[in-house]
Amino acid sequence: MKANSFENTYCNPTPLPDYPIGRLCITGEVHRYKYDYRETADPSVIYEDGKWYLYPSCGMVYISEDFIHWEHKKMDPYDIGYAPTVVKHKGRFLLIACDSEIYASDSPIGPFTSLGALHDDSGRVYRLGDPMLFSDGDGRLYLYSGCGGEIRGCELDSDDPTRLITENMLMFGMNTADHKWERMGDWNEDPSYSWIEGSWMYKRGDTYYLTYSAPGTEWKTYGMGAYKSKSPLGPWEYMKTSPFLLTKSGIIRGTGHGSIVDGPNNTVWAFYTCCVCYGGAFERRIGYDPIGFDENGDIIPMSASENPCYAPGIKDNPHADNSTPLIPLTQMKRGTASSCAEGRDEIYAVDDSLLTWWQPRKDDPMPCLTIRMAGEPLTVSAIRIMWRDVGLNIKKGYLPGPFGYRVDAKNGDGEWFTVVDKGENEEDMLIDYITFEPVLATDIRLVITKKPKSIEPGVMNFTAFGY
Repeated sequence: MKANSFENTYCNPTPLPDYPIGRLCITGEVHRYKYDYRETADPSVIYEDGKWYLYPSCGMVYISEDFIHWEHKKMDPYDIGYAPTVVKHKGRFLLIACDSEIYASDSPIGPFTSLGALHDDSGRVYRLGDPMLFSDGDGRLYLYSGCGGEIRGCELDSDDPTRLITENMLMFGMNTADHKWERMGDWNEDPSYSWIEGSWMYKRGDTYYLTYSAPGTEWKTYGMGAYKSKSPLGPWEYMKTSPFLLTKSGIIRGTGHGSIVDGPNNTVWAFYTCCVCYGGAFERRIGYDPIGFDENGDIIPMSASENPCYAPGIKDNPHADNSTPLIPLTQMKRGTASSCAEGRDEIYAVDDSLLTWWQPRKDDPMPCLTIRMAGEPLTVSAIRIMWRDVGLNIKKGYLPGPFGYRVDAKNGDGEWFTVVDKGENEEDMLIDYITFEPVLATDIRLVITKKPKSIEPGVMNFTAFGY
């Protein structure tokens, strides 16, 4: 087998350096919840000159040339509100977020300068929830928004993006009578209301797709649907394959509020939010996958990927299948730990849930978690680790930072050898996904060598991938 055959793969949720602290933790509104947490969500993405630019809630911007490794550049402004969106329009880049003014820059990484608040000719000022800017091929500019029971849209002055030149019109509203997936709850059991939000406009040929999310970011039923039209402001027809993105179980669940982006080689990609929701309803992560279209022009329904997939250019498939043969080898496999904090047993690192985690005792000098994968050697070629910053406390100054660790494998002769060595790691990776030359192993172990000051390591997920 060729060395490191899977180096050109990605794995959800997206490993991003310097994962932002939850916005409500910083503003002090997190008193509603028990724990401080880290958060990204609501990904707005553009593909420009061979680079991907990711603008998530809580901290911008992340840049990737290979769709695998993301570089963090602290943009100015860094965080102007939830659900930021950037669009290229008439040679410059426009930025807006929830309740914010409109900003502009000559570069997708800023700095951005405020152009002022949204307003109409009567002088009314608009502060909108989950706004999205769309620049059409004819040079006209549109704005979509909605964070509640409906999605609205309007046209903006193409030369003065702060000015509405049409009424902010109703595009569509919640429809819990006909669209069961829009109903509130983990089982869509509550038809009394739906939280319609996260609109995104995507144009394919002469068809406009206005995507949206429901029933709310805290539910595992959170997904993405769409309406279609031949005009950017409707009239709209419900896309029959809605929700086209819905994932209710596993690590990648509650897959809503995102963006649809054209990539290289005629591929189309959906970026989306996925929920954790232990620290609070807004504790979330980000993922992405390719999408496809059926013979009617509708988006083919899909679930988010949880296992490694090929990046663009390696296996481009119009039907949204970029999967690799790599599967989890550690899920629900009983392991042994050097120690366990009370109620934080080793099984919680491999139980396919982000609401639980393994945590060693504070007095453990070299925490170690060992998982027996099989009675005979299996091929292993990648690992994923998802950390929890236990004890994160913004007010007390208990801040996140790099975890140091080593991953060892045991061969069929009972000998241990190292496959990943980040013992002196200096990069803050809340989620880490690493590929390596395929090896044969029966056991895999994680050895924690370093932790941030005043933070205890929690391992929400430790997965070895192979076959």
